[in-house]
Amino acid sequence: MKQAAAQARLPQNLIDSFKRYIEQNEPVALLTVLSTDGSTYSKAGGQILIGADGHCHGLLSGGCLEQDLAERAKALMRDGKTDVVEYDLRSDDDVFGLGVGCEGVLRIHIQPLNAANEYKPFSRWLQDIQKSGSAEAEFVAADGRSLMHLNVHPPHEVLILGAGQDAVPLVAFCRELGWRVTVSDHRPAHVSAFREKHDCSVMCIPVNEIGEQLDLDRFDAVIVMSHHLASDRQYLRSLASTAVDFVGLLGPPHRKVRLLGEIGESADRFGDRLRSPVGRRIGGRGPAAIALEVAAELQEYFCTPIPD
Repeated sequence: MKQAAAQARLPQNLIDSFKRYIEQNEPVALLTVLSTDGSTYSKAGGQILIGADGHCHGLLSGGCLEQDLAERAKALMRDGKTDVVEYDLRSDDDVFGLGVGCEGVLRIHIQPLNAANEYKPFSRWLQDIQKSGSAEAEFVAADGRSLMHLNVHPPHEVLILGAGQDAVPLVAFCRELGWRVTVSDHRPAHVSAFREKHDCSVMCIPVNEIGEQLDLDRFDAVIVMSHHLASDRQYLRSLASTAVDFVGLLGPPHRKVRLLGEIGESADRFGDRLRSPVGRRIGGRGPAAIALEVAAELQEYFCTPIPD
């Protein structure tokens, strides 16, 4: 196999799982796909965590290899050793008796993380990302040969402006996709009810202070969905001068026309950044269907691989 140079975007749910292991002072194994050939579920840079109890956070295959990976990871955590395992699924339609049929090759690096090694390199990646926005990792064989250079990026980050009932499934979809989610609403009752349903960052910020209390430019996407005309108007006015690449507005086209007309020249600053009505028209009615459409457009827009 060729040496790989890859990109990885750490999902927020993987980061959250990692932090729980640190808090509980428990060992965990970091598994990273070094390279692949043929048809495989994951590509170079794909990562999961496996706890000492065999629990997998994420998938590197469709679930067909994870049991074997868990056993290997548990053994390496006991021994404190790092290993590389290769799965060649091209020549056998019944690998491990599961009939995988992927017809590809995965080479996976398994590395125990614990208090003794300060949970590195994962902990260092998070520190580097916090400082400079990204991190770099070099995977090296026992003989010193480089196996893969990995550029590690933070999760995509979305701000949802409006904590109504229809924001609940949208947050769930975004978190499942690995996004870092922040929700803000100016209505204390909405914020209080929302916090009971989700453990993401939920804030109660007056509409006209959203740009003062939050660094809006840090978000990859903002979804405006307060369902309150005056609030959405002020949100759009605040977002017009930011560098947010994707601003989604819920509601029918005539509502967008009215709101843009009311914010005057600020509307021209959006260019093609404003997407309204936001969401891929998949079909269906109700909060879950609308949330699925919005999540689908976000995923479509941001899923383009990071260039090497």
